[in-house]
Amino acid sequence: MKVSSTTLALLAAGVLSLPAFGQTKADFDEMRQEIARLRQELNALKAQSTAAPKAAGADNAVAERVEQLEIKQKDAVVLGDIGNSFRLPGSETSLRIYGFAELNAVYEGKGDNSNNDYSTFAPYAPINGSGRTGVGYLTARTSRLGVEASTPTAYGPLGIKLEGDFNNEPRTGNAAVNGSVANIYTQQATNSYNFRVRQAYGQFGGLLVGQSWSTFMDVDNSPETVDFNGPIGSTFIRQPQIRYAYNTKDSGTFTVALENSSSYVLDATGVASTMGSSRVPDLIGRWDKSFDWGSMSVRALTHELRIDDGAGLSVSKRGYGVASTAFVKMRDARDFLSMGLTYGDGIGRYFNYIEGAAYDAASKHILLEKAVGVVVGYQYKASDSLRANFVLGAQRNYDNAYTAFARANGLDSGQYGINRSVYQGHLGFIYNPIKLVDFGAEYIFGQRETLAGEKGDLSRVNLSAKYYFN
Repeated sequence: MKVSSTTLALLAAGVLSLPAFGQTKADFDEMRQEIARLRQELNALKAQSTAAPKAAGADNAVAERVEQLEIKQKDAVVLGDIGNSFRLPGSETSLRIYGFAELNAVYEGKGDNSNNDYSTFAPYAPINGSGRTGVGYLTARTSRLGVEASTPTAYGPLGIKLEGDFNNEPRTGNAAVNGSVANIYTQQATNSYNFRVRQAYGQFGGLLVGQSWSTFMDVDNSPETVDFNGPIGSTFIRQPQIRYAYNTKDSGTFTVALENSSSYVLDATGVASTMGSSRVPDLIGRWDKSFDWGSMSVRALTHELRIDDGAGLSVSKRGYGVASTAFVKMRDARDFLSMGLTYGDGIGRYFNYIEGAAYDAASKHILLEKAVGVVVGYQYKASDSLRANFVLGAQRNYDNAYTAFARANGLDSGQYGINRSVYQGHLGFIYNPIKLVDFGAEYIFGQRETLAGEKGDLSRVNLSAKYYFN
């Protein structure tokens, strides 16, 4: 059947009316199908052009429409395969750019901790009577920028994430400088902080290679706080790793990882020994499973603690740690309760926060610090725009050869003294006046007690404003 030029023109006009920007994948596929159909009609008209001059005119009209449509298709922005992403032109890769601008305003009523970090760090809170009080400051250094990409492969999507923030050492002049003096200079001038890598990894088919949260840390089931560091008593670490996760239908997910080994051993002066080194990566195993009531995770790790002076002294010992977390839905899944328990014997940096190990030159042994930590959090959602978080973290150090060594060498007291116990609580509220905006307010309190019985109290208010884009 012969198709008139008017019919073809209307067809092409209808296709051209498709939106050029913000198209879904379905819209894009529909456009390609219409182009193919028009080409078939055009070829049919060309075959009839010799016998029907009128069809030859329609031939030219439809050809022009097809050309316009193809140009419009090339310029179209197509939604990608991952949330809030777009498809790169001429590629199957979906790209998402995300991040936020954030300001934190902090007022410390007790225990000025700003020389260590703008955020809380209860394990080094100044001993009562030794530090300033009533200190306030503002910072935007936790503002974040990230890029996430996904490309289909024969083994499933290839995902890549690059993410960083500015929560790094301040800059004075042309060099990065540590300490409170550098902070003062920076705040009087440009408030410039170095950009740092948070996440940098690729992942496909269960295999992750690069830098991400440690496999020993349960990010999904951790309680929410306004404070950047959050409670003590669990794990807070990102590092390079090679990780493989195997998903089963009914038994959950099993994960094993080799992660960067960076543990240190204290000497008799309380300084990390320059002879410390590790020969093998840290080994971590993990199991996760979801249930109708929530989810849970169980993890274990082992890593090497080693002293080697290159002159015949070579001593090593393995540190261990185990942890379990659970996420429980409450009030018909409107609220949730999160719980975590961590134990370690020489667990080191995987515990937030203990030292981990010390070298006793007299016995030529590495002594391991034994500790336990607990974190409990409850999130109450008063409405769709207001939520409250109640969080408590605590940790305790047990008596053993390590604590005896600390007492004998004077490492049991002072601001950087080894702690007997630490606890920290958070009472916070987060309000969303509009989508992509968080206003937070949180009161934080805590205390640490050293092995010598000295105490340091922490009391502060943290206000924040966070503006997202994604």
